[in-house]
Amino acid sequence: MMKSLLFSVVAMVSLATNVAAAPAFLYDCDLHGTDQAHGWITPKMAFVVEKQGEVKVVDGVVLHFNNAPLETKVLRNDGKRMILRWVVTNAKADSGRTFNNFRYRASISKSSGKVEVTAIPAHFDTGVRATGVCKKRTK
Repeated sequence: MMKSLLFSVVAMVSLATNVAAAPAFLYDCDLHGTDQAHGWITPKMAFVVEKQGEVKVVDGVVLHFNNAPLETKVLRNDGKRMILRWVVTNAKADSGRTFNNFRYRASISKSSGKVEVTAIPAHFDTGVRATGVCKKRTK
């Protein structure tokens, strides 16, 4: 199942970069440490930054539970960093446990491309974390 999710993410990233109303740019991210994230953070993630400043996220989790990219809330977007937040609703673990809201946060350094992603189920104090690097793509 993970390979098909990764393929879907790669396909979605390719699609997002080739649509007629092209985004201003795309962050194409490779994450490490996702094996400790128990599937809640995938090794491949993309952020589509629209010309109007809106940002959508797409990864295996988003595609699996939402079937389409999700709008993010931009918490910060200045010369140094972009910080985003989004929520995956009605997520279901392999064990059968359902999470009404799984809260995500990504922080991207604009100078180095380093990214940190955290995912925390609602009503939990801790969650999972992964880091990596994002490449800014305009084509």
